[in-house]
Amino acid sequence: MDFLFWIEPSFKIGSFTIAWYAIFILTGVILAVILGVKEGKKLGIASDIIYTGVVITLPIAIIGARLWYVLFNISSFSSFGEVLGFKNGQFVGLSGLAIQGGVIAALITVYIYCRKRNVKLYRILDVVAPGFLIGQILGRWGNFCNHELYGPIVKNPEFLKAIPILGENMFINGAYRHPTFLYESALNLIGLIIMLVLRRKSKKLQSGDLIGIYLIWYGMVRIFTESLRSMSGANEILKWGPIPVSIAISFIFIVCGIAFLVLKRFFGPKEKYQDVIKFVNDNKIDTVLFDLDGTLLNTKPLIDKSFIHTFEHFRPDYKLSDEELDSFFGPTLYQTFSRYSNDEEEIQAMIQFYRDFNVPNHDSMVSPFPQAKETVKDLHKKGIKVGVVSSKKTDLVMHGLEIFGMLEYMDIVIGADEVKNHKPAPDGILLAKEKLNSKNVLYVGDTKNDIIAGKNASVKTCGVLYIKDPSIMLEVAPDYVINKLSEIEVICGV
Repeated sequence: MDFLFWIEPSFKIGSFTIAWYAIFILTGVILAVILGVKEGKKLGIASDIIYTGVVITLPIAIIGARLWYVLFNISSFSSFGEVLGFKNGQFVGLSGLAIQGGVIAALITVYIYCRKRNVKLYRILDVVAPGFLIGQILGRWGNFCNHELYGPIVKNPEFLKAIPILGENMFINGAYRHPTFLYESALNLIGLIIMLVLRRKSKKLQSGDLIGIYLIWYGMVRIFTESLRSMSGANEILKWGPIPVSIAISFIFIVCGIAFLVLKRFFGPKEKYQDVIKFVNDNKIDTVLFDLDGTLLNTKPLIDKSFIHTFEHFRPDYKLSDEELDSFFGPTLYQTFSRYSNDEEEIQAMIQFYRDFNVPNHDSMVSPFPQAKETVKDLHKKGIKVGVVSSKKTDLVMHGLEIFGMLEYMDIVIGADEVKNHKPAPDGILLAKEKLNSKNVLYVGDTKNDIIAGKNASVKTCGVLYIKDPSIMLEVAPDYVINKLSEIEVICGV
């Protein structure tokens, strides 16, 4: 043989050695993530949830695969360093990984991650299941490059000879061998296609079913290929007595998959896969409305100073407390000053005095909160309608948005002068919703009045936690809370 198509397990770029196995695995992970993010959006799972989950789960899965291999091959390791992939003080790589251990570790990690992030487990498993198969489809081609996991001698090797790159690399130990890697890769591809068809066409598929189908399918495929490999003459390292661990665990996978599908129908949620997609589509947020002061713009230094200046003039003997100053956020000026005067003429004079100080000092004392401009820009770019509903006059709201580069991304601006009743009344939100012809609205604010106004308007609410004291706002239980504005994109699933 000429071995013109012989593939080495690795190649070098400069001083770096790159293993083909690693390339195939990495490619599989990337494709799995792309597919997962796309499907996750249909199931109401934000891309951030998936990206973070992959970053956490992947290294744990590799550790699990390594530990599984070491557990059944402990006598081959003379030191803990070799377990970690070190030999003679140098890292030589993890040459032994057992994929079933990786799957088990990944599933445990996914379960814990969903509990911590309060994410629906079954929906995540539906995203994960096809990803497992993608990784295994491509990962087996890494075994091909390593010239491992082959089967017995092929009696009629003509089909191998017809494809030189396949035949030459399957000519091992003086004979042509069954390409078990190819069989497993092809069968898993069939399994992947079945999954993709089921979740698009089947009206009986329930949320979470795909992980059960995966366990059953992969278990059957692995038993078939491992049975072939056991006839190759290669030494089976991982064994439980006379039975290869890979086959025993595959039987357990099948049993667990069947048990999962059966028990889930008695004790799990009864939501159909297609119904989940329909529900997400029907309830997808199409509009995000913001409060302004304390939400998009940090106006507290200006507002505090404006009130102090006003009270020094009208109530020189009265000292405002920090609690009072905090309570001035949210209500209109009229509502605030009415707490301290019953004289209509004086209230109007206080409002005007406040504005005479506030407006000229606005630009020098106000700043946007981190990620404010980037968030409204990204939402607008991704097709989400964006607007502001504020207790300030419309012209002042628009000025504040304009100087910080956010006005151009606003589809609507509603100020206090455009509605009769102000927050916590829902008028401003309802007006914006009507004008934008919005179906599902999220209202974002920093005060109790903001959240109550959103609830009164029957829209979803989101409270920001980066303000001085969010406890009063949290008393009215907003639907979501965020530490930074960019998290709104996660809530919207974009």
